[in-house]
Amino acid sequence: MGLSLAYIGDVLIFATAVSLVLSLIFYLVSWRGKEGYLNLARNFYYASTGLITVTIAILFYLILTHDFTVSYVYSYSSTDLPLGYLISTLWGGQEGTFLLWIFFTSILGIIMLRTAGSFEKGNMFFVNLFLLSIIIILIKKSPFELMPVFRTEGAGLNPLLQNFWMQIHPPIMFVGFSGVVIPFAFAMTGLIEKKYDQWAESARKWTVFAWLSLGVSLVMGGYWAYITLGWGGFWAWDPVENSSFIPWIFLAAQIHVLFINRLKKGLMRFSLFMVCLSFWSVLYGTFLTRSGVLADFSVHSFVDLGLNNYLISGLMLFVVIGLFLIALRWKHIRPNPAFSQVASKSYMVTLGILILFVGGVLTLIGTSAPLLTRFNDDPSAVGLHYYFVTMTPIAIGLMFLLGLFPAFKWNKGLSKSKLLMTGISAGLLTIAGLLISGFTYELMYLLFFGTAVMAIVSNLSALYLSYKEKNFVPGYLAHIGIALAMIGAGLSAGFETKKTIVLPQNQVVSEMGYTMKFTRIVDNAKGFDCHVEISSDKGTFVARLPHEFPKNQEGVMRKPFVKKYLTYDVYVAPVGMEQTAEEDPTIFEFKKGETIQIDQYAVTFYDYEMSSHGEAGGATAGAKMSVAYDGKTEEITPMIQVIGDSVSTKDAVFDYNKGRVFIAGISPESGSVMLKIIGDFIPKGEISQANLVIELSEKPFINLFWFGTFLCFFSGGLSLRKRGRRKTTKQLQSVEKTDDKKEMVS
Repeated sequence: MGLSLAYIGDVLIFATAVSLVLSLIFYLVSWRGKEGYLNLARNFYYASTGLITVTIAILFYLILTHDFTVSYVYSYSSTDLPLGYLISTLWGGQEGTFLLWIFFTSILGIIMLRTAGSFEKGNMFFVNLFLLSIIIILIKKSPFELMPVFRTEGAGLNPLLQNFWMQIHPPIMFVGFSGVVIPFAFAMTGLIEKKYDQWAESARKWTVFAWLSLGVSLVMGGYWAYITLGWGGFWAWDPVENSSFIPWIFLAAQIHVLFINRLKKGLMRFSLFMVCLSFWSVLYGTFLTRSGVLADFSVHSFVDLGLNNYLISGLMLFVVIGLFLIALRWKHIRPNPAFSQVASKSYMVTLGILILFVGGVLTLIGTSAPLLTRFNDDPSAVGLHYYFVTMTPIAIGLMFLLGLFPAFKWNKGLSKSKLLMTGISAGLLTIAGLLISGFTYELMYLLFFGTAVMAIVSNLSALYLSYKEKNFVPGYLAHIGIALAMIGAGLSAGFETKKTIVLPQNQVVSEMGYTMKFTRIVDNAKGFDCHVEISSDKGTFVARLPHEFPKNQEGVMRKPFVKKYLTYDVYVAPVGMEQTAEEDPTIFEFKKGETIQIDQYAVTFYDYEMSSHGEAGGATAGAKMSVAYDGKTEEITPMIQVIGDSVSTKDAVFDYNKGRVFIAGISPESGSVMLKIIGDFIPKGEISQANLVIELSEKPFINLFWFGTFLCFFSGGLSLRKRGRRKTTKQLQSVEKTDDKKEMVS
């Protein structure tokens, strides 16, 4: 059954490609004036969507039924995974994520097909072209490829991915990636059909949708990293993280560019370039994360599957199309000035767009460092200092503009001087308070927090006024959210207190105002949990710190514990385990040929028995031994297996299970072995307790970051809903006539 379904899956992928080609051809023909082919184009697109849906359903079925004859199922799933994690293995590998991307883009394509109006033919041509560029990759590397040998168990999902957020973060991210395709299609169709004004208005809601989806997925990914990886933060400027952040920041700029385009018919050329840049950055990020370029620089990157030529070809195809059409129509596009005077909202939005654009480019350069330095003998990535130096001024500039923005009219200068003075005063008072209290004297931090408070106060005042005037503006709420998130990020990352602490088992240790006691080790199916009882004036809690030994050769994975309070988090991250063996009466060191008498047993170690484990890249060692007692001798061989950082042992028993022998350590250089021998015949003595090494940290006001991002994306959802319900033409007329009285979302 599984073999036949795998073959059917391959056939369906090929059939999807054929349907997409036919849909593309018939859309092109109908676009050129032969309307009779339009229904054929639509039907073939519907067929391709149906085929890819069935393809995903088949892969789901193979995963859920544990069909390990399929390489993808074997590589990312196992029989012991809970249902939620088992489902998420669909997007656990490259082939699955490409399939998911095609599926979501196909669904969004159907929605656009029904709503694009006169843009349908051109848009669907470009959507089909994009889908073909991805489906070709699946023809090259199919998720239904069969295993060369039969397996009864799968390798399992990477333990880092065995988290609740794995079930929703990647799908939302790929919805965002799919959403970025749609504005690009509108822009290209607009250029070809010379609809330089109309395309932007149609593309705006799709741009907000893509920005919202990608933003939500970024925050989910950050929270996932925060509670799983144990390094204590939610954003490490990892190249793979950045590959999603870059399109998001370009989309943020794109939203505001399209707004200026719509309001004043300004920045029309730049709006085309920003739409292209957002789409190109998604394709470029896909190449970076899946080409193997970042394998040594990111914990998130995929291995190279030999798809580089396909990824580069797809990227270059759409870069060439975009640049060619922009250059072709450049002279025909005659935009109006983006602003009438410097003291206006339109000028500040334009300046903000420029700052966002520069921030995206700087992040792009830093992310590309492993690729740019690849031509040297020693490719390298930029450090966190690069992003602190480059992106902190970007954040300060943006927040300063956000603080000024509500006080001005769109075209006629300052309108709310009291609001402006209130915002500036709040910012200056914040800086003064930081200096007087001695909290920080660093100029960058003073400006960072001062402008953030200024932005919050100004936008909060403007939001209140808009509510009173019954003209609620979601944009102000988004700006408040951004500023709150910046404060939370700055305080939690720049002003945390942390210390590495050694906790001897069952001993009380006091540090940083906390009393800690490492109480016990509890075995579980994946490894063991260390329980640490932590007390402070806020109360007592038990931190459970998992130590897992994955079966897919990822080494020992340690997970942190987070105790959340209103104004801070207590973050407990396990670093390692220390244990001295000298005092343990069950540990014995043997040299080759040495015999040690233990009670009535004469235990002799002869030699090592070594074997490689090429398939997993590790090695297995055995200790060839004999145990003599009561006139007889037993030959036993306890084993130890080392794969990466993961170590597992297999014991050997003697005298009808009265004694058990484990390998505690080996030293091939000296020819000795450390053996742990367990049995009632071992003399009782003081066994040393384990020492747990943790990093304890307090992260002040980190909840401001989560709350701020929630406000930001909640306002994005309100804005999207508001746009869906209002009539564009009437609102444009309203803005032109009542610029003094009404504000628009930005």
